[in-house]
Amino acid sequence: MLGAIAALWAYFLQNNLSVAIAVGTSLVAISILASISGSALPFLWSLLRLDPALMSAPFITTAVDVAGVLIYFSLARIILKI
Repeated sequence: MLGAIAALWAYFLQNNLSVAIAVGTSLVAISILASISGSALPFLWSLLRLDPALMSAPFITTAVDVAGVLIYFSLARIILKI
């Protein structure tokens, strides 16, 4: 739902369907990545016999933000054929 709203808003702002698709698709991918990493990484650290508290919110947020920028630019480059 969030990806569809972002795609509509991007289309409203840019009047370009390719940009809207790139924005919506990347937002969906980033949201999936954030939810999986936020729930799975503490369990992974626990399996490695490390303190799951080390996998704190700032670390996960930073990692997801960096990966999100890479996802956005990669999808935009593929969809916009840049």
